[in-house]
Amino acid sequence: MIITSKRIFSAEILGKEVVTIAGKSIGTLEDIVIDTEDGTIKYFLISTGGNVISEPHKVDEKGRLVVETLRMRIDGNKLIIN
Repeated sequence: MIITSKRIFSAEILGKEVVTIAGKSIGTLEDIVIDTEDGTIKYFLISTGGNVISEPHKVDEKGRLVVETLRMRIDGNKLIIN
């Protein structure tokens, strides 16, 4: 995928593998939650294949990992977060 502007559509990243900046795979991006007041991304909902994070973490009612992040970038078919 080639991004030519500073915008991206959710359809372009949903279903991508999510990895940390250290290269650890977390799972697959299922959804994005956006704050309706300021328009920022509040968190990602990620489906995982099991225990991928050692510290305690939040999950939603569907068992998806709730991940807050300040930054993201796309590298091929991966969404890299930190």
